[in-house]
Amino acid sequence: MRRWSWLAIVVFPLGALGCAQVAPRPDYLEVERNVHAASHHPGAEPIAADDPMAATLGEAPAPEGLDGPRPVDDYIRRALAENRGVQAARANVMAMRERIPQVTALEDPVAQNLIWPFPMNGPQYSLMGYNPYELSVSQLFPWFGTLRLRGEAAEQDAKVALMELASAQLEVVADVKLAYYNLYFNQRAERILTENRKLASDFVEIARVRYQTGETSQQDVLRAENAVTDVDAELATTRQGVAEARAALARRLHVSPEMELRALDEVSFADVPARVEGLYKLAIAARPELKGQLAAVSRDVREVELARKRYYPNLDLGVTYMTMTQSGAMSPIADGRDMVAFNIGFNLPIYRAKLAAGVREAEARAVADMKRYEYLRDQTLEEVKSLMAEAKARREVADLFRSGYLPRGRQALEVAANDYRTGSRDFVTLITAWRELLQIELQLARFETELGQALARLERVVGGQLNQHPPAPDAFSMPVQPPSPPPADEPGPFEPADKLPDPAPIPEEAKADETAASADGARFGGGGPPWPPSSDGALHAGRRRAATGGRPHMVRFPPGPGGTKPFLNTWRSC
Repeated sequence: MRRWSWLAIVVFPLGALGCAQVAPRPDYLEVERNVHAASHHPGAEPIAADDPMAATLGEAPAPEGLDGPRPVDDYIRRALAENRGVQAARANVMAMRERIPQVTALEDPVAQNLIWPFPMNGPQYSLMGYNPYELSVSQLFPWFGTLRLRGEAAEQDAKVALMELASAQLEVVADVKLAYYNLYFNQRAERILTENRKLASDFVEIARVRYQTGETSQQDVLRAENAVTDVDAELATTRQGVAEARAALARRLHVSPEMELRALDEVSFADVPARVEGLYKLAIAARPELKGQLAAVSRDVREVELARKRYYPNLDLGVTYMTMTQSGAMSPIADGRDMVAFNIGFNLPIYRAKLAAGVREAEARAVADMKRYEYLRDQTLEEVKSLMAEAKARREVADLFRSGYLPRGRQALEVAANDYRTGSRDFVTLITAWRELLQIELQLARFETELGQALARLERVVGGQLNQHPPAPDAFSMPVQPPSPPPADEPGPFEPADKLPDPAPIPEEAKADETAASADGARFGGGGPPWPPSSDGALHAGRRRAATGGRPHMVRFPPGPGGTKPFLNTWRSC
């Protein structure tokens, strides 16, 4: 009876301990309900309107406040808050953070019960008597420093996940801008075509009047009517483009594609940066993919150290409690006193080839991730150069159309219309001038849209919004040189610390911007926009960069939930 009481004392507390679990997250409860409803819903049956799955499988929401013309910043804020790709990346960050306390904790202790129910084959001790029951508790302790290295490796994994979140945010911002500018172009093209349709209708009336008075043939009337039909056909195609651009924008915002999303009638675009050297440095310092790859390299270094820790044994320490009794004892002098024993065990790392292979594997992974960083760095420089050249070309062509082609085309149409009314020019000349002006207006709208899209892709590569008001050239101490990538012998992130130059002191006027940048990083890490929204969409990083001489500075993310220690220091160029 005594040994059964010991068993009850052990089993019931352990069962009660297993029932005390952490409360599930509210968003996980929603996932659990949806999965349960989907698994119990027959696939072949129609879904009724009052079915719980109707809300899950229904269309995206249509929130108020997004209908009508809106600036792009409104849509960006909505996308950063509601885009499901961003939310998935944010949930992944939280998941990776929860891995840190798991890998830094010891394994669960092991309790073992040993029962000898029959005295004739149970252990007998001459002084203590019959041993019917033993309870052993042991704990495995890894070699010194192993848990710390596991935590540091998991911390770097969390940094990788955080950079993936930042990359997802930048990707959504770029996608929203691309869709917004595409919507803006189609809306503008629709307005241009509508205005030109009225003009073409006027040509029809003029041709009819001249035909009725005998000043021209019916051929001019038919050509004018065909011109109206051509505009109607282009209007149908353009309205299709409006619907497609609206649906693409709605997908990024997680709203219904039936919402009347519209761009502003007039959209201003940022100026093309005059210097590409600063963009090279900013992209290398601020692009999340590069920082995430650096975190992966740092994680691999910890994995190499962990592989070397496997050369050392792990210790298994335990204690054993043995109950003794005189009942059933074979020794007449047994006194029934219980015993306590301590035990120590350890593994023997004798298979050296396996251990050496683990170290070489970890080192090879570190080299591979470092090479991926360098490959991504070269790709980033290429994209910056290519997109910079594209933006400059689009800006120059748009300026040429705005200052040259457009006014001359309008003047040519006006002259052709006056000459046609007086009979000194034929209708073909008038229609040709009108079509040329229409194409010039559409091409100008297209070039301006492509300029905005090129700048949006450039911001995506650089890792931040471009400044619409760059500092004056004399704000830079270095002379203007032809654009070129950073030299190959410039110290990289893998250079030893003793080879890196000492950073210059930050001016006093830049200290005030440090607080603003920290707040910006807090919003960025918490799901807010990666730059402070403003009326003109400009990031004030250019002014801070001029104040600090173009040097990056450290931005520390705020403590995690419950006041935990922040696990990421990220660099941004200001």
